[in-house]
Amino acid sequence: MIRLIFFVLYFFLSFAIYAESNVTEECNQEWICLIQTKDEDGITLSIRNYNTNPQVTNSVLLNATLVNFKTDISFPYYVVVKGPSPVYITKFVLDDKTKNAFHSFSFLFRPGDWDSVHDDSVSYLLPFARGIRTKVVQGYNGSVTHFGTFAHSIDFGLPVGTPVHAARKGYVTATESKYSEGGFRKELLSKANFIIIQHEDGTLGNYAHLMKNGVVVKVGDSVEAGQLIGYSGNTGYTQGPHLHFEVHKPNRQLDVTTIPTSFKTQYSERDTLKEYFMYWHPRPGIDPIKAEILEEDIQICKLSPKRERVECGKTAFQLGENFLVSLEFVRPGNQKIEVDISIEGKSFEPMKLDWVAEKNLAFEARYVSIPNNPKLVGRWKARVRVNGEEKKILFFDVKP
Repeated sequence: MIRLIFFVLYFFLSFAIYAESNVTEECNQEWICLIQTKDEDGITLSIRNYNTNPQVTNSVLLNATLVNFKTDISFPYYVVVKGPSPVYITKFVLDDKTKNAFHSFSFLFRPGDWDSVHDDSVSYLLPFARGIRTKVVQGYNGSVTHFGTFAHSIDFGLPVGTPVHAARKGYVTATESKYSEGGFRKELLSKANFIIIQHEDGTLGNYAHLMKNGVVVKVGDSVEAGQLIGYSGNTGYTQGPHLHFEVHKPNRQLDVTTIPTSFKTQYSERDTLKEYFMYWHPRPGIDPIKAEILEEDIQICKLSPKRERVECGKTAFQLGENFLVSLEFVRPGNQKIEVDISIEGKSFEPMKLDWVAEKNLAFEARYVSIPNNPKLVGRWKARVRVNGEEKKILFFDVKP
């Protein structure tokens, strides 16, 4: 997850009386600028956004240390800065013009508006291209990282390089694309590539763990819902390739508050996504589907040396190799799976696999090691049944 908190401390020493009006401006990188106008009575403080785009909104928490100054506001002081115009904060008046005076300012800020109210009538698009189907590998209140302020976050299991599309129109307010490393280590928490898009209601969409150089928009761009914005990856604090998506707004502690959202899916126009369910963009005339599993999601795959499934749809193996019978259910459940494996034209007793699907797995699979026995060369057949109903027959060749 991305934590965009910024801190700047400014010190100024003032002696006696200001002889003439004098304006200074100090900016934090490309985010917030403090404007001080000094005169014989004291200092007038204003804040503006560095970026002059009228859509830019930042929430700021301001603190001050004062010696020989008085003001009519108390600190910490909260303010939302919208657009390019400076926001007046206060006048710091010299208490005794014959004495030295000291002041320092510090502030924290986060993009977005902490007073924003999410438009719950919005139905978000799935943040990937049409034709892609993927599972939610961690949903709301997920036990790995989706708790506390990040409780309403969603992780989509997408391979590295999958196109990422905007789920809602808005304005690009921040991006990062320089990182290349990913892993489940705390030092990588701040090293994920991301895109932050501000919405019309002041909330923000966060698309995180993108691939290195996987951002195709820039700060200041206006994007439409469904527009290509980048490519998924495996950077930052992650257990594997996926796209992290959340809608949030800043809170008064300058952390984020994630917001529950509804999506347009194959099930409905307003769907709440669930962990381990598979989702895709709705297809008119086809969806919603009623099956628990689609025929195309029953496959023979190769088992890699790292014991990962690869080359799904493979139709030829060699003696001594391993293969997987893989099933991806649209909806998780306790389905009973039975697989009978035989060799055409040979009288070997069919190999039988049977198990009950687990609800907390992204996919179901059982692997088989092909013995290095020349008698097993031939055309193999795997008959797959789910809950007693035949779903698919798979064929593949085993060669010497």
